[in-house]
Amino acid sequence: MPIKKVTRQSVSEQVFEQLKEQILSNEWKKGEKIPSENELAALLGVSRVTVRNALQKLISLGLIETRFGEGSFITDALPGISMNSLIPIAYLKENSLQEILEYRRVLEGNVAELATKKASAEDVAKLEEAYLAMEKVKDDLEQFSKADLNFHLLLANITKNSLIIQTFYIFSDVLNRAFSQIVTKRGNSAGIYYHKLLFEAVKGSNSLDAKRIMDEHMEDLYNTFQTNI
Repeated sequence: MPIKKVTRQSVSEQVFEQLKEQILSNEWKKGEKIPSENELAALLGVSRVTVRNALQKLISLGLIETRFGEGSFITDALPGISMNSLIPIAYLKENSLQEILEYRRVLEGNVAELATKKASAEDVAKLEEAYLAMEKVKDDLEQFSKADLNFHLLLANITKNSLIIQTFYIFSDVLNRAFSQIVTKRGNSAGIYYHKLLFEAVKGSNSLDAKRIMDEHMEDLYNTFQTNI
């Protein structure tokens, strides 16, 4: 797809979208050096400053990297990497936590099911370690909330799906701030109960049980959040 000169309003955004499309459509291949700022400015009919701003956005999304003295190159980005742009949205929206918990109610049961289907013996061992870590710090609710969240992040990793993994790590930054407050108000009993059942379901390769247990766990978490806001 040829690069076209920009003639409409919102020049900076158009430049960014065109360059991003070059990458996502594989016009520029992984590891390939892209044209210099001067070359891109000439091709697009815009200033170097506009091009530089667009390149900075691509760097922040993990789509390109700049090497000192060499130029900018296309990275080996995972499919979920561009979801990093969701981070500011998650922080800025007033009802972001409620929306994330609603989203988790829809998502996490399916994640648990997929993780159970894909879990290797090594994955099961890591999950057991994560659960035992929860038990070890159960009387320190701040540390317990972190261990709780780590268990969920590990399940996401076990799916080996980059979109799921990226989503969970984006949301964890937001959830981490609120988990300790929720755990402080409701204690550790629910977390210990559900995570033990989840571990046993994954260990036994019972994917449907894992989904059912996680769905119940997420419903309980959401209801607790609603009660305590």
